[in-house]
Amino acid sequence: MDLEQAIAAVESCQTIEALKETLRRISEDYGFAAFNFLDTGASHLDAPFFTGTLSRAFLDDYIGNKLIHVDPCVFRARRSNVPFAWSDLAIPQYKGVRKSGAQKTMDCADDYGYRDGLVVPFHFSDHLGRVNSSVIAFFWSDESRKLRFLLSRKKHEISIIMIYWAQRAADLVGESFRGGARIAPVDFMPELQTLTDRERDVLSWAARGKTAKDTADLMRVSEMTVNTHIRNAIAKLGANSKTHATTKAIYLGLINP
Repeated sequence: MDLEQAIAAVESCQTIEALKETLRRISEDYGFAAFNFLDTGASHLDAPFFTGTLSRAFLDDYIGNKLIHVDPCVFRARRSNVPFAWSDLAIPQYKGVRKSGAQKTMDCADDYGYRDGLVVPFHFSDHLGRVNSSVIAFFWSDESRKLRFLLSRKKHEISIIMIYWAQRAADLVGESFRGGARIAPVDFMPELQTLTDRERDVLSWAARGKTAKDTADLMRVSEMTVNTHIRNAIAKLGANSKTHATTKAIYLGLINP
């Protein structure tokens, strides 16, 4: 399933259960063993809302040992909009039998065959304007080097799909309250609101999986013009690729997912 197909599949979901099944298929296509969507906004809860495909035994251990309060992935996700791998984290290592909470969390995951993973944080406002935080975690059971290779090529692509997925989940939940929820970045920076209408247009089409040639045909301009707009947007957003710029533009609210 390519980027455009994945986005179309997500946007066609009419229930949370269908959305969950769609993400299961997408995550498995990328090679992940499981995924979990977790509400990280209520820091006092031992067992906040979650849904996904993790093993029941792992969840029982995670909840029973109150690992959410010491999970280094949750700690970082609450303070960031940027996706990261577990292996990006600095886990404190104590000598002797004593272990840090972060180490206990990672050891618990490893006990169930989850060696590494990808975490995608989301911070958004609901239909009442309340700020919410959540995270989608993908669990990797193969060698970490294979995940690093995957992320070197597909990290931004996965990030874009997850923006659509989280938005669709927020919309479906919001509909039941006759409202809506929009993904809204916490660290929005007004100084980045410098994209021209054309630069926003090319990034919007890129977010839908269109190539520069496709975009040129749709906008009735030359492919060279499209590439110029893309280069300008990349520079303004401090990105390192078209996909990275598209992801940042969505996070920053400069284009609509």
